[in-house]
Amino acid sequence: MARARQIIRFILSVIILTCPAAFAAPRVISLYPGHTDNVIALGGADMLAGVSENDATGRLPGLPRLSLRVGAEALLALRPDVVLTRSMAERMNPNLSEVLRRSGVRVESIDPPSWDEFPEYLRRLAGILGLDPEAGVEKLAALRGSIAERARASSKRAPRVLVEATARELHTCAPDSWAARLVELAGGVNVASGARPQREGSAIAPWGLERVLRTLDEGLDVYIIQRGAMNAATLEEVRARPWAEALEGVKLVEMPEDELSRPSLLGLERGGERLLDILYGEAESVLQPRNVHNKVEKPL
Repeated sequence: MARARQIIRFILSVIILTCPAAFAAPRVISLYPGHTDNVIALGGADMLAGVSENDATGRLPGLPRLSLRVGAEALLALRPDVVLTRSMAERMNPNLSEVLRRSGVRVESIDPPSWDEFPEYLRRLAGILGLDPEAGVEKLAALRGSIAERARASSKRAPRVLVEATARELHTCAPDSWAARLVELAGGVNVASGARPQREGSAIAPWGLERVLRTLDEGLDVYIIQRGAMNAATLEEVRARPWAEALEGVKLVEMPEDELSRPSLLGLERGGERLLDILYGEAESVLQPRNVHNKVEKPL
């Protein structure tokens, strides 16, 4: 298999060198930050002609930032060859894809992949960009292998971890979500592995205050607040909750949503590093909760 891949890469290299015009890099617009991350990670940053307004503000500052409700004329003015989107964005702007396709633009609607689907997603994205379909998969395997190896090298016992995905009704990450799989890869024990999402395929699942308090009674090492679009909670807000006294002795940390939950090579690299530091190191971002002397009342 490895030999066959080497032969395919050699043939592609020869074709590209002898017929460069046939393989001109496409102009790409990404309307989902996860696609943007992965285009960059695959080496296609120079192909990007526009990105979503939800992309990180400091990334690719010279590019137009586009609303999910952008009009077709504004997109076509950027002369894209390919527009990368997802089904949620298409529902918010239902006529856009059809108009773009009629204008000769290739529209690829790809939803965020699961942990296990991610290698095939990278192959598909690389094919759209005209890049080596195996390079991203190899990088993914190396990243996951490095995170797992560093976790195994720790002399500390496996930390018990709870992720707060949303403050509202205290949802946690679903057992097969990207966040749960990353915690497990880094050697953590997801104490909410029994959570069940209310909708099939959802990345979050209800946990609730009663089970949070029961989990704390049973022993918890790390409470991760996923910070981002789904959860605006902060360390200070969590410390001010009426039941916060129960968190004493627990490592309380914030982790960006794009590093913990977004299917992304860039997120995996940064998130894996941060998570390893949270679980086994003494990162500056890792904070201990302050003493809170409010009375904690458990629900009946």
